[in-house]
Amino acid sequence: MFDKKPLSIEKEQRKRPIILYLIIVILLIVIIILSILLAIKSSDKTEDKKEEKNEDKREDKKQDQKEDIINPIHEENFIPVEDSFYIDDPDNGAYSYKGIGNHLESEYYKILDVYNMKPNNNRSILTNFKTYQQTSEFSSPCSLIIMILNYYNMSAPGERECSIDFGLDPDGSCAKDTYNRTQVFNKSTIPLFADKLKNKYKLDVLSSADYTEETLPFEDEITFGSWVKENINEGNIIIVLYNDWAGQYAAIIGIDDMGTELTNDDVLILADAYDTTDHLQDGYTIWSLERFFNLWQYSYISFYKDDESLNHGQLILVKKPKSN
Repeated sequence: MFDKKPLSIEKEQRKRPIILYLIIVILLIVIIILSILLAIKSSDKTEDKKEEKNEDKREDKKQDQKEDIINPIHEENFIPVEDSFYIDDPDNGAYSYKGIGNHLESEYYKILDVYNMKPNNNRSILTNFKTYQQTSEFSSPCSLIIMILNYYNMSAPGERECSIDFGLDPDGSCAKDTYNRTQVFNKSTIPLFADKLKNKYKLDVLSSADYTEETLPFEDEITFGSWVKENINEGNIIIVLYNDWAGQYAAIIGIDDMGTELTNDDVLILADAYDTTDHLQDGYTIWSLERFFNLWQYSYISFYKDDESLNHGQLILVKKPKSN
Protein backbone atom coordinates (compact mmCIF):
# COMPACT_ATOMS: atom_id res chain seq x y z
CA MET A 1 0.00 0.00 0.00
CA PHE A 2 1.29 3.50 -0.87
CA ASP A 3 1.40 6.03 1.88
CA LYS A 4 -1.22 8.67 1.35
CA LYS A 5 -0.51 12.34 2.10
CA PRO A 6 -2.96 14.06 4.31
CA LEU A 7 -5.70 15.75 2.32
CA SER A 8 -4.92 19.18 3.77
CA ILE A 9 -1.30 18.98 2.64
CA GLU A 10 -2.32 17.89 -0.83
CA LYS A 11 -4.72 20.84 -1.18
CA GLU A 12 -2.04 23.21 0.06
CA GLN A 13 0.42 21.97 -2.55
CA ARG A 14 -2.16 22.46 -5.32
CA LYS A 15 -2.74 26.06 -4.17
CA ARG A 16 0.93 27.06 -4.35
CA PRO A 17 1.24 27.19 -8.21
CA ILE A 18 -1.98 29.22 -8.41
CA ILE A 19 -0.76 31.75 -5.82
CA LEU A 20 2.60 32.01 -7.58
CA TYR A 21 0.85 32.58 -10.91
CA LEU A 22 -1.30 35.32 -9.41
CA ILE A 23 1.75 37.03 -7.91
CA ILE A 24 3.49 36.96 -11.28
CA VAL A 25 0.42 38.41 -13.02
CA ILE A 26 0.12 41.15 -10.41
CA LEU A 27 3.81 41.99 -10.77
CA LEU A 28 3.47 42.16 -14.55
CA ILE A 29 0.47 44.47 -14.24
CA VAL A 30 2.39 46.71 -11.82
CA ILE A 31 5.38 46.77 -14.17
CA ILE A 32 3.14 47.68 -17.14
CA ILE A 33 1.43 50.46 -15.17
CA LEU A 34 4.77 51.83 -13.99
CA SER A 35 6.11 51.69 -17.54
CA ILE A 36 3.09 53.62 -18.82
CA LEU A 37 3.43 56.24 -16.07
CA LEU A 38 7.15 56.63 -16.75
CA ALA A 39 6.49 56.96 -20.48
CA ILE A 40 3.87 59.68 -19.86
CA LYS A 41 6.19 61.53 -17.51
CA SER A 42 9.07 61.26 -19.96
CA SER A 43 6.82 62.54 -22.77
CA ASP A 44 5.74 65.51 -20.63
CA LYS A 45 9.37 66.34 -19.88
CA THR A 46 10.24 66.12 -23.58
CA GLU A 47 7.34 68.43 -24.49
CA ASP A 48 8.33 70.83 -21.73
CA LYS A 49 11.91 70.86 -23.00
CA LYS A 50 10.70 71.43 -26.57
CA GLU A 51 8.47 74.28 -25.42
CA GLU A 52 11.29 75.79 -23.37
CA LYS A 53 13.61 75.47 -26.36
CA ASN A 54 11.05 77.07 -28.69
CA GLU A 55 10.41 79.85 -26.18
CA ASP A 56 14.14 80.44 -25.87
CA LYS A 57 14.39 80.63 -29.65
CA ARG A 58 11.52 83.12 -29.78
CA GLU A 59 13.10 85.26 -27.07
CA ASP A 60 16.50 85.05 -28.76
CA LYS A 61 14.91 86.11 -32.03
CA LYS A 62 13.15 89.03 -30.38
CA GLN A 63 16.33 90.03 -28.59
CA ASP A 64 18.36 89.83 -31.79
CA GLN A 65 15.80 91.97 -33.59
CA LYS A 66 15.59 94.40 -30.69
CA GLU A 67 19.32 94.93 -30.86
CA ASP A 68 19.24 95.38 -34.63
CA ILE A 69 17.62 98.46 -36.16
CA ILE A 70 19.09 98.02 -39.64
CA ASN A 71 16.85 97.27 -42.57
CA PRO A 72 17.67 93.66 -43.52
CA ILE A 73 16.92 94.49 -47.16
CA HIS A 74 19.28 97.49 -47.42
CA GLU A 75 20.93 98.58 -44.20
CA GLU A 76 22.20 101.80 -45.76
CA ASN A 77 18.68 103.23 -46.02
CA PHE A 78 18.62 104.32 -42.33
CA ILE A 79 20.00 107.63 -41.07
CA PRO A 80 21.95 107.02 -37.83
CA VAL A 81 20.14 108.10 -34.68
CA GLU A 82 22.06 110.80 -32.80
CA ASP A 83 21.08 113.44 -30.23
CA SER A 84 17.83 111.58 -29.62
CA PHE A 85 15.37 110.95 -26.81
CA TYR A 86 16.21 107.23 -26.86
CA ILE A 87 18.91 107.33 -24.17
CA ASP A 88 16.58 108.88 -21.61
CA ASP A 89 13.45 106.97 -22.62
CA PRO A 90 14.18 103.82 -24.66
CA ASP A 91 10.57 102.63 -24.63
CA ASN A 92 8.96 105.42 -26.67
CA GLY A 93 8.94 106.28 -30.33
CA ALA A 94 9.18 104.04 -33.37
CA TYR A 95 12.93 103.60 -32.87
CA SER A 96 12.28 101.55 -29.70
CA TYR A 97 10.69 98.79 -31.82
CA LYS A 98 13.99 98.15 -33.65
CA GLY A 99 12.47 95.82 -36.21
CA ILE A 100 10.84 93.51 -33.67
CA GLY A 101 7.77 93.23 -35.91
CA ASN A 102 9.70 92.36 -39.07
CA HIS A 103 8.45 89.31 -40.98
CA LEU A 104 10.57 88.94 -44.09
CA GLU A 105 8.41 86.08 -45.36
CA SER A 106 5.14 87.80 -44.53
CA GLU A 107 2.02 86.35 -46.13
CA TYR A 108 0.30 89.72 -45.89
CA TYR A 109 2.83 92.37 -46.94
CA LYS A 110 5.17 92.26 -49.91
CA ILE A 111 8.77 93.12 -49.01
CA LEU A 112 9.96 95.97 -51.27
CA ASP A 113 13.36 97.53 -51.82
CA VAL A 114 12.03 101.10 -51.84
CA TYR A 115 15.45 102.62 -51.19
CA ASN A 116 16.79 101.48 -54.57
CA MET A 117 13.60 101.92 -56.62
CA LYS A 118 14.16 103.85 -59.84
CA PRO A 119 11.74 106.01 -61.82
CA ASN A 120 10.10 104.43 -64.86
CA ASN A 121 7.25 105.19 -67.24
CA ASN A 122 4.68 104.73 -64.46
CA ARG A 123 6.62 105.61 -61.34
CA SER A 124 8.11 108.85 -60.09
CA ILE A 125 10.29 108.44 -57.00
CA LEU A 126 13.14 110.05 -55.07
CA THR A 127 15.68 107.23 -55.32
CA ASN A 128 17.95 106.57 -52.30
CA PHE A 129 15.82 108.67 -49.97
CA LYS A 130 17.08 107.67 -46.51
CA THR A 131 14.66 107.31 -43.63
CA TYR A 132 14.72 107.97 -39.90
CA GLN A 133 12.65 106.47 -37.05
CA GLN A 134 11.55 108.94 -34.39
CA THR A 135 12.65 108.35 -30.79
CA SER A 136 9.77 110.26 -29.18
CA GLU A 137 6.02 109.89 -29.63
CA PHE A 138 5.76 113.50 -30.82
CA SER A 139 8.87 114.22 -32.91
CA SER A 140 7.72 113.32 -36.43
CA PRO A 141 8.24 116.91 -37.75
CA CYS A 142 11.90 116.94 -36.76
CA SER A 143 12.37 113.38 -37.96
CA LEU A 144 11.17 114.58 -41.37
CA ILE A 145 13.47 117.60 -41.25
CA ILE A 146 16.40 115.21 -40.68
CA MET A 147 15.32 113.06 -43.66
CA ILE A 148 14.76 116.04 -45.98
CA LEU A 149 18.04 117.81 -45.17
CA ASN A 150 19.90 114.52 -45.51
CA TYR A 151 18.37 113.89 -48.94
CA TYR A 152 19.40 117.37 -50.10
CA ASN A 153 22.94 116.87 -48.67
CA MET A 154 22.44 119.66 -46.15
CA SER A 155 23.52 119.78 -42.51
CA ALA A 156 20.77 118.39 -40.28
CA PRO A 157 20.15 119.01 -36.58
CA GLY A 158 19.78 116.27 -33.99
CA GLU A 159 16.25 115.13 -33.27
CA ARG A 160 16.29 116.39 -29.65
CA GLU A 161 17.80 119.78 -30.54
CA CYS A 162 15.30 120.29 -33.34
CA SER A 163 12.30 119.16 -31.28
CA ILE A 164 13.10 121.43 -28.34
CA ASP A 165 13.40 124.29 -30.82
CA PHE A 166 9.89 123.39 -32.02
CA GLY A 167 8.56 123.59 -28.47
CA LEU A 168 8.77 119.95 -27.46
CA ASP A 169 9.85 119.46 -23.86
CA PRO A 170 13.41 118.16 -23.24
CA ASP A 171 12.02 114.82 -22.04
CA GLY A 172 10.24 114.28 -25.35
CA SER A 173 6.73 115.14 -24.14
CA CYS A 174 4.56 117.91 -25.57
CA ALA A 175 3.21 119.95 -22.70
CA LYS A 176 3.77 123.32 -24.34
CA ASP A 177 0.96 124.95 -26.30
CA THR A 178 3.11 125.33 -29.42
CA TYR A 179 3.34 121.57 -29.72
CA ASN A 180 0.58 120.19 -27.55
CA ARG A 181 -1.16 117.10 -28.91
CA THR A 182 -4.50 118.88 -28.59
CA GLN A 183 -3.05 121.82 -30.54
CA VAL A 184 -1.23 119.87 -33.23
CA PHE A 185 -4.23 120.17 -35.59
CA ASN A 186 -4.36 123.95 -35.27
CA LYS A 187 -3.61 126.11 -38.27
CA SER A 188 -0.56 127.57 -36.47
CA THR A 189 1.27 124.22 -36.62
CA ILE A 190 1.78 124.16 -40.38
CA PRO A 191 3.08 127.76 -40.60
CA LEU A 192 5.40 127.02 -37.64
CA PHE A 193 6.80 123.99 -39.45
CA ALA A 194 7.07 125.87 -42.74
CA ASP A 195 8.72 128.82 -41.01
CA LYS A 196 11.41 126.56 -39.51
CA LEU A 197 12.11 125.01 -42.90
CA LYS A 198 12.27 128.39 -44.61
CA ASN A 199 14.05 130.64 -42.15
CA LYS A 200 16.19 128.26 -40.12
CA TYR A 201 17.03 125.62 -42.72
CA LYS A 202 16.91 127.92 -45.77
CA LEU A 203 14.52 125.82 -47.85
CA ASP A 204 12.04 127.18 -50.38
CA VAL A 205 8.60 126.04 -49.20
CA LEU A 206 4.89 126.54 -49.78
CA SER A 207 2.41 125.38 -47.15
CA SER A 208 -1.33 124.77 -47.11
CA ALA A 209 -1.61 128.00 -45.12
CA ASP A 210 -0.43 129.81 -48.26
CA TYR A 211 -3.28 128.37 -50.34
CA THR A 212 -6.95 129.20 -50.54
CA GLU A 213 -9.65 127.05 -52.05
CA GLU A 214 -9.23 129.04 -55.25
CA THR A 215 -5.44 128.70 -55.47
CA LEU A 216 -5.09 125.11 -54.27
CA PRO A 217 -3.34 123.26 -57.13
CA PHE A 218 -5.66 120.21 -57.02
CA GLU A 219 -9.31 119.47 -56.42
CA ASP A 220 -9.68 115.69 -56.62
CA GLU A 221 -7.68 112.44 -56.77
CA ILE A 222 -6.82 112.91 -60.44
CA THR A 223 -5.45 116.44 -60.16
CA PHE A 224 -3.75 115.60 -56.85
CA GLY A 225 -1.96 112.64 -58.45
CA SER A 226 -0.81 114.79 -61.36
CA TRP A 227 0.43 117.49 -58.97
CA VAL A 228 2.35 114.94 -56.88
CA LYS A 229 3.95 113.36 -59.96
CA GLU A 230 5.01 116.74 -61.31
CA ASN A 231 6.67 117.74 -58.03
CA ILE A 232 8.41 114.40 -57.46
CA ASN A 233 9.80 114.59 -61.00
CA GLU A 234 11.24 118.00 -60.09
CA GLY A 235 12.92 116.56 -57.00
CA ASN A 236 10.53 118.23 -54.56
CA ILE A 237 9.27 116.64 -51.33
CA ILE A 238 5.67 116.87 -50.12
CA ILE A 239 5.16 116.88 -46.34
CA VAL A 240 1.64 115.92 -45.26
CA LEU A 241 -0.14 116.02 -41.91
CA TYR A 242 -2.81 113.33 -41.92
CA ASN A 243 -4.99 111.31 -39.58
CA ASP A 244 -2.55 108.50 -38.84
CA TRP A 245 -1.72 107.75 -35.19
CA ALA A 246 -4.26 110.53 -34.39
CA GLY A 247 -2.09 113.02 -36.27
CA GLN A 248 1.22 112.27 -37.97
CA TYR A 249 3.60 113.99 -40.38
CA ALA A 250 5.00 112.01 -43.30
CA ALA A 251 6.59 112.83 -46.66
CA ILE A 252 5.38 111.75 -50.08
CA ILE A 253 8.50 110.65 -51.98
CA GLY A 254 6.96 108.59 -54.78
CA ILE A 255 3.90 107.83 -56.86
CA ASP A 256 3.02 105.10 -59.37
CA ASP A 257 0.02 105.38 -61.69
CA MET A 258 0.46 101.71 -62.74
CA GLY A 259 0.26 102.73 -66.38
CA THR A 260 -3.52 103.23 -66.37
CA GLU A 261 -5.82 106.24 -66.57
CA LEU A 262 -7.66 105.10 -63.45
CA THR A 263 -6.75 106.37 -59.98
CA ASN A 264 -8.07 103.43 -57.94
CA ASP A 265 -4.85 101.50 -58.65
CA ASP A 266 -2.49 104.46 -58.09
CA VAL A 267 0.07 104.09 -55.31
CA LEU A 268 1.75 106.65 -53.04
CA ILE A 269 5.12 105.96 -51.39
CA LEU A 270 5.66 107.74 -48.09
CA ALA A 271 8.69 108.23 -45.88
CA ASP A 272 7.25 107.41 -42.48
CA ALA A 273 9.03 108.16 -39.19
CA TYR A 274 6.71 105.74 -37.35
CA ASP A 275 6.84 102.67 -39.58
CA THR A 276 6.05 99.78 -37.24
CA THR A 277 3.09 97.86 -38.69
CA ASP A 278 3.80 96.63 -42.24
CA HIS A 279 6.16 93.74 -41.33
CA LEU A 280 9.30 95.64 -42.38
CA GLN A 281 10.49 98.64 -40.39
CA ASP A 282 12.35 100.32 -43.22
CA GLY A 283 10.79 103.78 -42.85
CA TYR A 284 8.57 103.50 -45.95
CA THR A 285 4.82 102.93 -46.17
CA ILE A 286 2.69 102.27 -49.24
CA TRP A 287 -0.75 103.83 -49.63
CA SER A 288 -3.57 103.70 -52.13
CA LEU A 289 -3.69 107.21 -53.59
CA GLU A 290 -7.50 107.35 -53.46
CA ARG A 291 -7.73 106.14 -49.86
CA PHE A 292 -4.96 108.45 -48.71
CA PHE A 293 -6.42 111.46 -50.50
CA ASN A 294 -9.85 111.05 -48.96
CA LEU A 295 -8.48 110.29 -45.50
CA TRP A 296 -6.18 113.30 -45.69
CA GLN A 297 -8.34 115.78 -47.55
CA TYR A 298 -11.58 115.33 -45.64
CA SER A 299 -10.55 114.22 -42.13
CA TYR A 300 -10.94 116.51 -39.14
CA ILE A 301 -7.25 117.36 -39.26
CA SER A 302 -7.84 119.17 -42.55
CA PHE A 303 -10.20 121.65 -40.90
CA TYR A 304 -8.41 124.73 -39.60
CA LYS A 305 -10.04 125.57 -36.30
CA ASP A 306 -9.93 129.30 -36.93
CA ASP A 307 -11.20 129.07 -40.50
CA GLU A 308 -13.24 125.99 -41.36
CA SER A 309 -13.80 127.22 -44.91
CA LEU A 310 -10.24 126.13 -45.68
CA ASN A 311 -11.26 122.52 -46.05
CA HIS A 312 -8.22 120.95 -47.61
CA GLY A 313 -5.41 118.68 -46.51
CA GLN A 314 -2.49 120.21 -44.67
CA LEU A 315 0.83 120.03 -46.49
CA ILE A 316 4.19 121.66 -47.01
CA LEU A 317 5.78 121.56 -50.46
CA VAL A 318 9.57 121.57 -50.04
CA LYS A 319 11.26 122.59 -53.26
CA LYS A 320 14.54 121.09 -54.32
CA PRO A 321 17.40 123.55 -53.59
CA LYS A 322 18.81 125.11 -56.75
CA SER A 323 22.31 124.07 -55.73
CA ASN A 324 21.36 120.33 -55.78
